[in-house]
Amino acid sequence: MTTDSPRPKLRSPAELRRSMGAAARSRPGGAAPPLAERVIPWLLGAIVAGSVLAIGAVHTPTLALVSAVVAIAAALSLRASALAGEPSPVKTLPALTLLGLTAYTLLQAAPLPLAWLERLSPASADIWSRSLMPLGEAAPRYASASLDPGATLVEAVKWLTYTGVFITAAFVGARRGAKLGITLVFGSAFLAALTTIAHGLLGATTVFGLYQPRFSVASWHVGPLLNPNNLAGYLNLGVLSGVGLLLTSRPLLPPWVAGVGLTTIVGVGIIASSRGGLLVLPLGLALFALLSRRRGRHRSGPRGRGAAAWLLSVAIGGGALLAALAATNRTLAEMADDNLDKLSLFRSTLPLLADHWLLGVGRGAFETVFPAYRQSPGNIVFTHAENVVIQWAAEWGAPVAAASLVALGAAFRPGKIALRASTAALGAWVGCAVLVLQNLFDLGLEVPGVSIALATTLGSLWGEAHGERPRHEAPAGEPGPERRRPWQAAACAAASALALVSLMVRFGWRDVDHDRRSLRAQSDAGAASGAGWPRFREELRAAILRHPAEPYFPLLGAVAALRGSGESPIPWLQRTLERSRRHGRAHLLLAEVLASRGAKEQALLSLRLAVEDDPGVTDTAAGLARQWTHTWEELQRAVPEGKAGVAVLERMATAGDRREEVELRLRCAEEAIARDPARVGAHWAAGDALLAMLEVPGSARCGGDDGRRAACEREIEAHAAAVQGLDDDSFFAVQLRARLLLLGKKSAEAEQLLSGSCERLDNRAGCLRLRVVAAAQMASSEKLLPALRELLSASCTTLAACAATSTWAGDLLTARKDHPSAVTYYARAAQDEPTEERLLKLADAASRAGAHIEASKALERLLQRRGGQDPALRKRVLEEKAKALAPSLSP
Repeated sequence: MTTDSPRPKLRSPAELRRSMGAAARSRPGGAAPPLAERVIPWLLGAIVAGSVLAIGAVHTPTLALVSAVVAIAAALSLRASALAGEPSPVKTLPALTLLGLTAYTLLQAAPLPLAWLERLSPASADIWSRSLMPLGEAAPRYASASLDPGATLVEAVKWLTYTGVFITAAFVGARRGAKLGITLVFGSAFLAALTTIAHGLLGATTVFGLYQPRFSVASWHVGPLLNPNNLAGYLNLGVLSGVGLLLTSRPLLPPWVAGVGLTTIVGVGIIASSRGGLLVLPLGLALFALLSRRRGRHRSGPRGRGAAAWLLSVAIGGGALLAALAATNRTLAEMADDNLDKLSLFRSTLPLLADHWLLGVGRGAFETVFPAYRQSPGNIVFTHAENVVIQWAAEWGAPVAAASLVALGAAFRPGKIALRASTAALGAWVGCAVLVLQNLFDLGLEVPGVSIALATTLGSLWGEAHGERPRHEAPAGEPGPERRRPWQAAACAAASALALVSLMVRFGWRDVDHDRRSLRAQSDAGAASGAGWPRFREELRAAILRHPAEPYFPLLGAVAALRGSGESPIPWLQRTLERSRRHGRAHLLLAEVLASRGAKEQALLSLRLAVEDDPGVTDTAAGLARQWTHTWEELQRAVPEGKAGVAVLERMATAGDRREEVELRLRCAEEAIARDPARVGAHWAAGDALLAMLEVPGSARCGGDDGRRAACEREIEAHAAAVQGLDDDSFFAVQLRARLLLLGKKSAEAEQLLSGSCERLDNRAGCLRLRVVAAAQMASSEKLLPALRELLSASCTTLAACAATSTWAGDLLTARKDHPSAVTYYARAAQDEPTEERLLKLADAASRAGAHIEASKALERLLQRRGGQDPALRKRVLEEKAKALAPSLSP
């Protein structure tokens, strides 16, 4: 005979220990635990939720507040454990490992004699010894193993915070079981998902309406964790924690609450579009299912298990459906992105590991040191190595990184935390494993809010598995030495933590990003030139000593020197290029310095290096090259080899309007096409140059006789056909053909071609403008005014754009001597964005059209803008008014 009643519950050793501990701690008459002990779980909940909602606690002021609360919670936990006679959580392997990493990180920031550092870390000593060379100063006498001591202090506080969170969570886990800590992490993930949804629904661009992100954030990604990878990792931990809570016996949350939370977290996790997060979540669910089967025991009967499994399926399926409904084209594109730049990042980090294998570059210093090893082009700042193992090895050194990984892995292996005791514990442990796995190619664990959730989960699991029965309890009454000692130890621990937080606030708040933005703002404001240079120079020096490996500060010094500070920019640029081998903007600045000194060949070579290192400077480099030379042989020195130089050639082919430059432009365009026939811009540039040659009667290539002209026309048509074949929606093909028709005095055919094409082209406003030009060349004005109205409708996206288009239309009509129509467009321009030039054009056109009252009003507005102090203008106002009155005074 079978029944649906649950089987007898087998209690785990950890649960038996907690039960015995609770019995030992109970007071006569059922008295509640002390207030401090009851406050600890609430503090832990505030720490977990607050750290993630406060932008992940990545900013130093927020981290300081979170760390202070953690210090209090950990001190209370240590006191309560000591009063109950329990072994100190500090003596456990995880806590000792975390404290050891904190101490080692602090030692990295400690100043040492430079001679000592040369023996311990020659590469770091070399960076310190050369840091002040641009200022003409000797090396500093003392230097730290860290190449960013302030950032290393911040990291030390982070690791002390994780230690405090672990101690607090272990205490709560020992007293109340791991489910409470796991539920706190699950609830925090639910809050993070809800706030992200709320920001997406509101179309918010700031977090909580207060924090403006410093980088572009896509819609539905605005929330407390702005980086999609960080968000996905955090939510994956929440998903697997929620799965365990949903399937466990006696959960702390009603099943429907856990189901709603899971649905929300899964949906937002998919919308986050993190490829790493989407990859590891199914692996985590599969691992959880496999380990659940191997447990062999369940906490609920068949009916309970079936209902929970059904609810779990509905929750995960609902989350996927929610994600599908909220997904956009950008979301799908982010998921399908095949960018593998991280692989290049990993390879580039290997030489850094080789140079700093023993002591590392200092925790938190990767961002400032890595530019010297970066191999990929572009003006990109890599703040982390995107791999937790490489990150630790680069910043702590290989020996410490390896030892810490082994110690933490041994401490939290499945056999040490009794996963068979609880489905909730199993789900949480798998969630931690999935988070660590994702951080082999993401940076989530570098965000304090994410690591705090991880420390809370692991601490709760450790506390449940290793919590012991209290050995004794100090008697109530007068505080004797036995009761004072726990208070003293706890107060000492809290004071030490708060002292480290104060040290971080004092020396670590000026991080490299803050210094970059502050000094750049001063430089842009002109504070680096003239009388302000000495003070700016001192601030540069202080920033260099805070971040000796950073290449940006020497670059700012070079810019200031070039602007006339009286110093040579060469030493500053030399230091920049030492610390960033692929720095396009430094090479660009060096090219300008060399050109100003007459070294044209070296300047052109520097332009080439600038483009190779940073394609973003292509336009500037191409313009400078065309400015410095007008010969093809010299110009080639600024062009990279192969397809890398196509963009430069294409840009060179569009620069310069003088007649003697047209041949050079065509040569550049044809070379670009030879290197890459699929370049739309190069084909257009070649056609544009040929059209310019057709306009010149004596052109050697397209002028002189009808045969050469016809050959050029065929070439233009061939380029137009090539553009159309490459991009059927491109305006370039239609533009080339229409301009060719206009050169042949076939304005009606050009207008017809344009009127039938503009609606489908990618540059509708440009097409409509050319259509207006074609209509203006026709004898009749029948099609001109409708074309102008359509152009104005398409161009008026802003008041400034509308005013510019109206002014252009007025100029065109004035050239046709259609002054009444010109008045209409000038008046529109003066209304949308009045300037002195537009008011004067309106007055001139109105006067020629006989609208003297309108002319006098425009002149009065102009006179008012000039403060009424222009006698000539005042006289003209009176003349226009007199002309307006003249017809009425005539007999």
